[in-house]
Amino acid sequence: MRTYPECVACLVRQAVDLTLNNVPEHEQHAVLKVLVTGIANADFSLPPPMVAMEMYELLRTCTGIEDPYAAAKNASTHKALGYASELSELIARSADPLDTAMRIAVAGNIIDFGINSPDPGRIHETVSKALHASFAIDYSPELKERLALGGNVLYLADNAGEIVFDRLLIQQIGPERVTCAVRDMPVINDATLSDATRSGLSQICRVITSGSRAPGTPRQMWTDEFRQHFQEADVVISKGQGNFETLSHIDRDVFFLFMVKCGVISREVGAPLHSFIALKQPEKQDGAP
Repeated sequence: MRTYPECVACLVRQAVDLTLNNVPEHEQHAVLKVLVTGIANADFSLPPPMVAMEMYELLRTCTGIEDPYAAAKNASTHKALGYASELSELIARSADPLDTAMRIAVAGNIIDFGINSPDPGRIHETVSKALHASFAIDYSPELKERLALGGNVLYLADNAGEIVFDRLLIQQIGPERVTCAVRDMPVINDATLSDATRSGLSQICRVITSGSRAPGTPRQMWTDEFRQHFQEADVVISKGQGNFETLSHIDRDVFFLFMVKCGVISREVGAPLHSFIALKQPEKQDGAP
């Protein structure tokens, strides 16, 4: 997926927010010029997460700030953990615990500071909606069938806070068979190893980094360990728009779970804004481009 004009507008908004919230007032214009110039000079044939990565690296160089959303990530994790017990009970009481956990995990994708700053009420509202709404694109029956066959699962996490909801799904899949991959370093509010520990995820399953410094999982950044897991996993589950943007044309079957949070992705997948998606990227056939 390439970077569209609307993506550029979103990136510029992020640059403004980052500058206003992290840079002393007397330095803000200078830093913002650097970030916006970096966006303007980016290669728009690349997916948006690659452009975002360059912007965060410029911020790091200009200011020394490694994790501008650290406090927000901790707060969203704390808030999500407050829902965990209630949601676990809801899953246990449901007629189809795996389906319910999957819906809750997709609802958790609302926690995305690259798109919005979700308030607690909106998170609760989105969970309620996900439990009753139909998926706009629904490969969840096939995903459940594949999971029922056993085998190893690679789970690509997205955001901090959201991974508390992912943990509930992983518990239904079977934590002993799941390897979860997170970002290699902080970018936006994406989950890292420290966030996985804070959420309790690393206490129930193996957690590795993909090697990515971008808010996605671009192939050129994969570690050898991650590449092996990706190639050998029986099922790959990918959470969030950023992972979809960087993996949507990958050469193996991947199940993408996310909420459509912008018009670009709505057009890309052919589903309404704010809808819930369980999409399968078909494995390419031999000889396909």
